[in-house]
Amino acid sequence: MKLKFLCMELSGTGGTETVLVKVLNQLCEHHKIELILTNAPPQQNFLTKLDPRIQISICSGKINKPLTITKKFLLASADTCFVSLSPKMIKLGAKIRSIFKRKYKIISWIHFSLDDQDMFNAKTTVPLADGHLAISSTIKEQLLSYGVPDEKISLIFNPIDPIATSIPTSNSPLPKFFYAGRVIFEGQKNLKEMIYAISKTEGATLDIFGTGEDVKRCQEYARELNVDQRIIWHGYTPELWHEIKEKPTALLMTSTYEGLPMIMLEAIAHGIPVICSEFNGYHDVLKTGINGFSYPLHDVAKLVEQMEHLEHTPLTEQAIKQSIQAFYPKKYFDNFEATLKKFVN
Repeated sequence: MKLKFLCMELSGTGGTETVLVKVLNQLCEHHKIELILTNAPPQQNFLTKLDPRIQISICSGKINKPLTITKKFLLASADTCFVSLSPKMIKLGAKIRSIFKRKYKIISWIHFSLDDQDMFNAKTTVPLADGHLAISSTIKEQLLSYGVPDEKISLIFNPIDPIATSIPTSNSPLPKFFYAGRVIFEGQKNLKEMIYAISKTEGATLDIFGTGEDVKRCQEYARELNVDQRIIWHGYTPELWHEIKEKPTALLMTSTYEGLPMIMLEAIAHGIPVICSEFNGYHDVLKTGINGFSYPLHDVAKLVEQMEHLEHTPLTEQAIKQSIQAFYPKKYFDNFEATLKKFVN
């Protein structure tokens, strides 16, 4: 089978890129794979991790981009399946297929909450696909609400490799939390809430791995709350788990919405518990009292309570790691391959 993956506006540093590398490298063992990018990612290190058998096409330029992508659809053979991470590409592919009577298939593989964005009308674009790979129960529920039949949706989650080794325990008597991802003060990542929560603890520290336009704003807010000395800014780190030398108390997530956050799975695979906001779909990963705790979004008092509760409720590393069995490769890729065959046939 020829599989062509369509992606728009990748930064090169996110969880989506991590998933693409894992999935495409596995699929190229049995399929002809092409990765089509509608922009040149600012960070391209992830592309070097792709199997050399995978063809990479980067479409750029206001005139060249639409022409190149249109040509990809027009020249696609009947045994081609486009797997689109972009709703706009689903709409374009469906329109070209209808007008020019092409036989290729289109499958959606969306990596963010469809209802929590204003970039496009999800209800009129995503359902045009022949099948849907849902990475979270939230996205599946959204697709159902758009009128997509249940048999056209497969809940597959995202893959994560099991980690056999352990990170050395910290000698510090104080809790040491961390965050990894885009630095957004309010909005989706809601770091304002995280920084405020740190200010309400007794000496807890926070390591922030990541970058973004709001770094200075976050740092200024930390100074206003007099906690800037307890927050360490590491910037972008291409190899996060090489940088974390001592086991953190927990990963903190204060997101207003997510698709299926890979950093959450990565932390748990390393035996690190998570404290997260109750964004739609968080329960796909978080198992209360086993791999972490949650709090109602914007309830900072509850967030601080859970941070303190975790200090006195040690969770076992083995139980944390075993809590995400459904995301480990063997089960994941068996499900992925079966789903592709079902939708294409």
